[in-house]
Amino acid sequence: ILLVPSLAYDSLGNRLGYGGGYYDRTLSELRGEHNITAIGIAYAGQEVDSIPNESFDQRLDWVITEAGAVQFNADG
Repeated sequence: ILLVPSLAYDSLGNRLGYGGGYYDRTLSELRGEHNITAIGIAYAGQEVDSIPNESFDQRLDWVITEAGAVQFNADG
């Protein structure tokens, strides 16, 4: 399990981070070797309609907010 800070997230599990791509690169590498669950940490008010994503962006499996936890569909 990897806890991932998020500035924003959408209903598909896409996240907006802090602009360095560190979590995307780390998740990509770890997921290539292990079964990793990425859990975003955010406030419910940080959910947005849509976040643009690139081929290298890694989706969240879950997000946890003060309102509860949401699991995202692996198929998007």
